[in-house]
Amino acid sequence: MNIVLRFLYRTVPALVLIFSGLVKAIDPIGGAIKFDDYFTAFNLNWLTPLSLPLSVILSSFEFLLGFYLLLNFYVRKLALIALTTISFFTILTLYIAVFEPVTDCGCFGDAIKLSNWQTFWKNVVVVLFTIGLFISRKQYKNSVGSLRMIFGAITPAIYILGLCWWGINKLPVIDFRPFKVGTHIPSQMEIPDGAERDEFETVFILEKDGVKKTFTTLDYPYDDSTWIFIDTETKLIKKGYEPPLHDFYIMNSYLEDETQKIINHEGAVFLVISPRIEKISQRSIMPLARLAELSQQKEIPFYVVTTSDSTTGREFNLENKTNFRFLHGDETTLKTMVRSNPGLILLFNGTIIGKWHYNKLPGKNIVENPLAGSIGYLTRKNVLLLVWGNILGLIIVPTLIFNIKTINKKK
Repeated sequence: MNIVLRFLYRTVPALVLIFSGLVKAIDPIGGAIKFDDYFTAFNLNWLTPLSLPLSVILSSFEFLLGFYLLLNFYVRKLALIALTTISFFTILTLYIAVFEPVTDCGCFGDAIKLSNWQTFWKNVVVVLFTIGLFISRKQYKNSVGSLRMIFGAITPAIYILGLCWWGINKLPVIDFRPFKVGTHIPSQMEIPDGAERDEFETVFILEKDGVKKTFTTLDYPYDDSTWIFIDTETKLIKKGYEPPLHDFYIMNSYLEDETQKIINHEGAVFLVISPRIEKISQRSIMPLARLAELSQQKEIPFYVVTTSDSTTGREFNLENKTNFRFLHGDETTLKTMVRSNPGLILLFNGTIIGKWHYNKLPGKNIVENPLAGSIGYLTRKNVLLLVWGNILGLIIVPTLIFNIKTINKKK
């Protein structure tokens, strides 16, 4: 029984840390955005330039700490690091749950969304196992040779850093967000018939004889004219159904809504997503300009969606001798759509059928035959996912087999 408990003390925190680090490493840009949210919430905006490096460091640290625990590497030393790390996260998530400086702690990236209180209680459970690991740390012994230990330490480090590099310079190998390829945008914006709606309550603040009191529509003193009206407040008392894409909108420079026109367009539509057009990658401008020209020849709508104002857009076209048509959207939504500035999205009948980082934009074939080009894109994406998944399997599966053999020997 003691052996089983020691196994659980080590593997439960290890697997949670591995998963947490892995999903963050898949999407390091998303992690950087979450760091930006934290820095804004705690008035530490001067740390914003460190958001991306910290995202890479945190994801790699979590993954490797969990992996080394799983490998049974130096558990006596790592137990204190694991306890300190998870205790810190537990205290932080308690603060977040109570005061809500951010709505989502981001502990599992966009892969699994937990409420702030769910995150805290998850950490409480994990920290209990970590306490057991720390208390029994002297009973753990390194069970592998030095050469195997070196190989086991370096291999996962190369893997997780490579995954971070890919997520930054290409696109995440797995898209956990609502704008992933295959999403039919119109259906994701609809509220189904019979779905629960938000319920609100309006309260009235009145004053009489220097005393303020709050009334609802049920107990409002309609017959007592001595009460003086001060203010009203509307409160959300019950959250109704919220569609996955509840905050997606695109407007033109005249603030006219173009969303339905774009997502209900029959055929292909190209959307260049650039949260800030003034921060766009310069080497992407000419390839995108050529795609825009070819799209115009084929009568395929081609838009650049940004939060930058119309004046900035006009200056951009003049400076770069381009003729982009600019539309405007919410910055948070645009950053969610594609982790690249700029990124290219291809819609067909309102469905996302392709997404590209500016480092790997498609050629003219995508304009001549959008459907065939998107099929090629999906094929390459699936092969890439298979490769990264197989590499991870080659690292983890032997580790689990070795650990099971070690437990059996100790029995």
